[in-house]
Amino acid sequence: MGNAVGNIEGRLDIGLQLSEGIVTGVDIRSSRPLQTPKIFIGKRVQELLQTLPLLYSVCGTAQAHAAVTACEQALGLPDPESTPESTQAAREALVWLETAKEHLWRVLLEWPGLFGLPPATTGVGEVMQLIQRFRVALFPQGRPFMPGAQPVAAGDGTAETVIEEFERVLREQVFGLPPAQWLELEDVAGLLRWAEDNASPAARMLQRVHDNGWSRLGCSPVGALPRLETPFLLEQLQRDDAQRFIAAPQLAGECHETTPFTRALGHPLVAAVVAADGSGLLARLTARLVELAGIPGRLRAVGLSQDDVTDADPAREPVLPAGNGIAQVEAARGLLVHRVVLQEERVARYQILAPTEWNFHPTGVLAEGLKGLRADSMDGLRQQAALLINAIDPCVGYELRIEQD
Repeated sequence: MGNAVGNIEGRLDIGLQLSEGIVTGVDIRSSRPLQTPKIFIGKRVQELLQTLPLLYSVCGTAQAHAAVTACEQALGLPDPESTPESTQAAREALVWLETAKEHLWRVLLEWPGLFGLPPATTGVGEVMQLIQRFRVALFPQGRPFMPGAQPVAAGDGTAETVIEEFERVLREQVFGLPPAQWLELEDVAGLLRWAEDNASPAARMLQRVHDNGWSRLGCSPVGALPRLETPFLLEQLQRDDAQRFIAAPQLAGECHETTPFTRALGHPLVAAVVAADGSGLLARLTARLVELAGIPGRLRAVGLSQDDVTDADPAREPVLPAGNGIAQVEAARGLLVHRVVLQEERVARYQILAPTEWNFHPTGVLAEGLKGLRADSMDGLRQQAALLINAIDPCVGYELRIEQD
């Protein structure tokens, strides 16, 4: 069982060892071709930036944002004393819209299938059209992820119109009320009342998880990934054995998690669910919905007006060796890191650390969450495992196998 996707990004093989109806062992193996970035060696920056998002189709906007940010650093661009921060803000807005599309894909297309229900087919397509319109509104000349790109000042109302239409999709397809109003829910009781009163795929999912007693499913002691300082990343990625860190990253021998759940931990509703039911399935599903509902506000907060721009503070920027660039971008599934080394404006080294390697580490948050699962039937166990895998959300397809003693 799985959602295997055959492409350059490989897949995960997730094995469960079952003993007397309880999962006692978890084996996670990856066929992800982590050496793929080597194909960029010798290429010019423009060729790299044109090719990379096509190869890494999952979260392609986030990949493009990380790539151009790292390349601009390596090229000594932008000049922090003259280039407005609005470019980064506009690129981040496009990444947030991509995140919205990814969340909607899970909520509308995948969540119903996990309980044998038909998918909702309209919302994702609408948002994909809105993304293109928003991108053109910000970068009418195109190529937002090339060095030196700058957005236009928001003035004709197109961006706001797109945001309003996006809010309508969320209201009609997901929440049944304005997203900002849904975010005012404060506790588990209010959340469950909302789920009982709505027929959306999101509401049905939360209600079924609660009714089946699966709210705490997958609770794990693995903590959130802390802020990674650029000097630390540089130290890890320039080592001769850097590939070992990229394949199975840890901090001081400990695994960490980087997901929508860890991003939303500070929200009152997510905190309330965690306090009641731990870091299990209900908290993770709620966190995805909280982040999705908050994206319109994030888009409105993008200060694209040139009058609102403040210059970057050069003293705050980490000092990297000449020709080096390191970018950290919050993609839909977690923290994405790109590092580039340029020599004479050609790529001498390129490295990518994706959230999958943190979250699907052999002893990481998924492995710990799957241990101890129990079910009355093999199908029930597969369903529980699939729910948890979907909630943590790999960047690639996976196959699930179960072996019994």
